[in-house]
Amino acid sequence: MSLVGGLRRSWRGLAPESLRRAVQPFLSPLLEAHVRRQARRPHGAGGEAGGPLRIVGYFSGSHGIAASARLAARAFTALGVPVEQIDAAGAALTWEAKGPAPTPASAWIFHLNPPELLAALGQMGAARLVGPRYGYWAWELPKAPPLWLKDAGLIDEVWVPSRYVAQAMSGAQAPVRVVPHPLFLEDYDSVRPAPRQAEFQAVSLFDFNSSAARKNPHGALAAFARAFGEDGSARLVIKTQNGARFPHALNALRAAAPANVEVIDGVWPYEAVKSLIAGSDVLISLHRAEGFGLTLAEALALGTPAVATGWSGVTDFLDDEVAVLISAGRTPVEDPQGIYAGQSWAEPDVDQAAGALRALRAEPERRARMAAAGRRRVAERLSPQAWFTTLPDAVKAAAMRAAQGR
Repeated sequence: MSLVGGLRRSWRGLAPESLRRAVQPFLSPLLEAHVRRQARRPHGAGGEAGGPLRIVGYFSGSHGIAASARLAARAFTALGVPVEQIDAAGAALTWEAKGPAPTPASAWIFHLNPPELLAALGQMGAARLVGPRYGYWAWELPKAPPLWLKDAGLIDEVWVPSRYVAQAMSGAQAPVRVVPHPLFLEDYDSVRPAPRQAEFQAVSLFDFNSSAARKNPHGALAAFARAFGEDGSARLVIKTQNGARFPHALNALRAAAPANVEVIDGVWPYEAVKSLIAGSDVLISLHRAEGFGLTLAEALALGTPAVATGWSGVTDFLDDEVAVLISAGRTPVEDPQGIYAGQSWAEPDVDQAAGALRALRAEPERRARMAAAGRRRVAERLSPQAWFTTLPDAVKAAAMRAAQGR
């Protein structure tokens, strides 16, 4: 038993529970500092020890950082590279590592943002993780938190999904590399479009847990209303989830919707979501900030053109060939949900978006050209093969060795 472990057990055995709860706020910073010290120790960053490639993430989650772990694991597999998956769900900071010590790895790839990364390192035992460490991080505002920049020193390289996030990570205590999310066109080839309910159909999607202010559904609604009024031959579906957690915001969105706008809140099977996008003539995303914009990338894969704010992470794969990009000014962040605060983000031009929607409705041939171009864009920039080229040379070499069984 380690000295830390012995002291911890003595504390738990001798101190009353009420005292332990009272001092917890003072012990937590000490625990975090302990894990950080462990993580900064030499750990074979050159990869000399070899071993498999391991991806650590929330593989069972429904949020974006969980999806990124699943996509990366699947991309390696699609390229014939075996990887080991470690689910970090439930990881919590501890003074002592849990379970047997893992063997060395050619790469530890953590699809976890810094707070979750720290918990995983604590539970797994940072000092026991031999091999190079990479962290895949997502952030939406123009500047990452100072603690994130400092905690980049816990890993050997930070991977981010876009140039926008890379700029936000300026000053990080580790190199930063842009590694976009991989997509698989075959996942979208057999999607059956949802039945058409209007001559012209638009869709907008967001999760209340990701901040309604950031996703800006009221902007999409306003643009659609200015474009078509209450014209029943045009229809907008705003598909949300987790609205029950924020009933005031959900009710306000529904109250603002005219008769030709439907707000649907609920967790759908993923195939149903793809079907809804595929059955639409356009996807509207007047977001105020996106680290990447996975839903927009999936719309391209489904052949659905987009009307989107021309700012932040989406500009890595959206341009006038596949979308109508809406200009935007900057406005201070105001988020009633309290998810984001400080800095500034985009305020898209609603009138320009309304004009774009009217123009797209009037030009079905243009929509068809954009749909074809969107699928080409995914194949060229977001396929597993394209994704692989963005990885560090050391990871590519380890992946090739693994693919050859060496």
